[in-house]
Amino acid sequence: MSGKAVRDLVGKVAIVVGGSRNQGAACAEVLAARGATVVISYAGDAQAAEQTVAALRKHEVTAEAVRSDATVSADVGTLFAGVLERHGRLDIVVHLPGMVLKKPLAEVTDEEFDRVIDLNTRSAFYTLRAAARSLADNGRCVVFSTTLTSVMTGPYGLYSGSKAAVERMVLAAAKELGSRGITVNAVAPGPVDTSFYRGAETPESMAAAANHSPRGRLGRPGDIAPVVGWLVSEEADWVSGQTVRANGAMF
Repeated sequence: MSGKAVRDLVGKVAIVVGGSRNQGAACAEVLAARGATVVISYAGDAQAAEQTVAALRKHEVTAEAVRSDATVSADVGTLFAGVLERHGRLDIVVHLPGMVLKKPLAEVTDEEFDRVIDLNTRSAFYTLRAAARSLADNGRCVVFSTTLTSVMTGPYGLYSGSKAAVERMVLAAAKELGSRGITVNAVAPGPVDTSFYRGAETPESMAAAANHSPRGRLGRPGDIAPVVGWLVSEEADWVSGQTVRANGAMF
């Protein structure tokens, strides 16, 4: 990050579900730079989580990593309960876990269907439910979706469908929690050059996506994290139930 962030989140406590790498780590750093206590969760890469926590602590905030599988209800419940027990409150929740499956529906196996729904839809539901039960009044919740829900089906049909369900749950949660001043929004990036995206694409398809962009490149985590930062700010208090598409006009 460049420059010195305004410390407008001092005294706030945030959970970044899936915050150890890529866009999750970028979001966690935006929050830490602004003074929030940040708890990141991770499913398996302890080394990446430790590195991210070390980076967050350079902003002179409390930061910690908790191993937690976002697709397991008990794990999510324990994650949120632990944060409330240790820090006394919860103000911000950001949810990132997911996976891309690029495959025609006719070729999707039952096992692949279950995995996509678990990572993309079930995990978001567990986080939204826990956030609804745990967030302080005037809290903020941001869940990652994808631009593909509105522009593409084809080989991304199951992926885009799983994220479309997330966007509807975000809208429902926003309406349910609005009376408490809590905002709930989705951020829908276009293709972002991370290991998450590279794992589902070939170098050729990534190059084609970059060529399709008016900016001549794929997105970067640093393009998306400030959007999340704005949505959790006081300035975005009247923005709720929305899906913000951050894709550089690619779609």
